[in-house]
Amino acid sequence: MEDIILKTTDLTKKYNNKAVVDNLNIEIRRGEIFGLLGPNGAGKTTIINFWGTWCTPCVNELPYFDQIASEYKDDVTVIAIHSSMSSETASGYIKDHYPESDIIFATDDAKDDNPLSGACYELLGGRGAYPYTVVLDENGIITDIFVSSVEYQDLKDVVEKQLSN
Repeated sequence: MEDIILKTTDLTKKYNNKAVVDNLNIEIRRGEIFGLLGPNGAGKTTIINFWGTWCTPCVNELPYFDQIASEYKDDVTVIAIHSSMSSETASGYIKDHYPESDIIFATDDAKDDNPLSGACYELLGGRGAYPYTVVLDENGIITDIFVSSVEYQDLKDVVEKQLSN
């Protein structure tokens, strides 16, 4: 049986009431290379934040990612990937605190029964510390990594640097 490392079920994402992703159902297995590219997805800075509801610093910094996602929604994609540890709490937390967010939320699957070693997390250099944030430029190249909590100004500085290049 192949390991599924990322799965979406009926994923819908809207911007200004326009569906940009509509009922997307995919499964990505360990070892597969998979890309999604839409007409507005190419050439954007992407911020990927690995977090968990069980991680107080993660929960504390999530509003900063939400603010960046809102302020820079035409130029930046923000993805928040919850660890598999206590992942059942993520959906309710997101619905309660971020129902209209521009953040794309996902869940990483545990690797080797270790909830802190998700496949996506490890693929992007994560090694057991949360929160963990990776910034990719418009070409998909990693330009910045934060191995601890970030403040709003840290994120804004990185985004402004990306947009000025």
